[in-house]
Amino acid sequence: MPVQEQAAPAQDLAAQATFFQANSYVVLPDLLPPALVAEMNAAIDRDHAEHVYFWDSEVSRNGTSNLLLTEPVFEQAVRHPAVLPLVEALMGGPVCFEELSVQITKPSDQARPTGWHRDCGHWPQHPLHLDYPQIIYYLSDVGEGDHHFAVSPEPAGGEILDTPAQLARGGSVPFRGRAGSGILFNAAALHGATLAATPNERRILQVYYGHPSRPSLSQVSLMPPHLWRDDHDPEIRRFYGKLNRYTQDMRRWLGAQ
Repeated sequence: MPVQEQAAPAQDLAAQATFFQANSYVVLPDLLPPALVAEMNAAIDRDHAEHVYFWDSEVSRNGTSNLLLTEPVFEQAVRHPAVLPLVEALMGGPVCFEELSVQITKPSDQARPTGWHRDCGHWPQHPLHLDYPQIIYYLSDVGEGDHHFAVSPEPAGGEILDTPAQLARGGSVPFRGRAGSGILFNAAALHGATLAATPNERRILQVYYGHPSRPSLSQVSLMPPHLWRDDHDPEIRRFYGKLNRYTQDMRRWLGAQ
């Protein structure tokens, strides 16, 4: 499977940041080795079998947003050593965890056009309009003819356009690649899933980051106490310590400290 044309040079953080600044996204191939991808897929299957009540809810359709509670292996994707420094450089300061979700798109006999949307608004006060970066990891190979992610490139910090105008300016860039590859993008950039008529399932892992001082992005991931409260490393406790309302309410209702 070919390496993405839109990928910046591996291990070149400055080049990756420059590409992101011009396009509001950057492809990062082969972040997760095959053994780790296999371990994550096994963890997904195990969690679905053992904790089905976390799956396919109103806020996590076709997946779950609480794997960090039950499957610690996914922490390796959140604080990935090739991703976190880039996120910090783009954000211009300390960052924190916001959300982790897994989505599974089943095989289909019908194709559907890209469902263009923005997960949130831009933050104009940031030089790159960057409030919540997101990385999507593929946990299955995605080639021609498969369900895939697409993004419409826009200059970070540039004029914010509505959907038709943005598509006219930036067009559509499909993201295909080997399992373990990722794409980092501004969650406010125009993006979406393109569904194909394919016998292949697509699995993705989504991780969102944020600024510690900004509001929580969502109310779908419970923050694991072993990370924000009990970890021996104060930096890890800080990184996971922005508790969304979902977590705060559960702590209060259950009498947990």
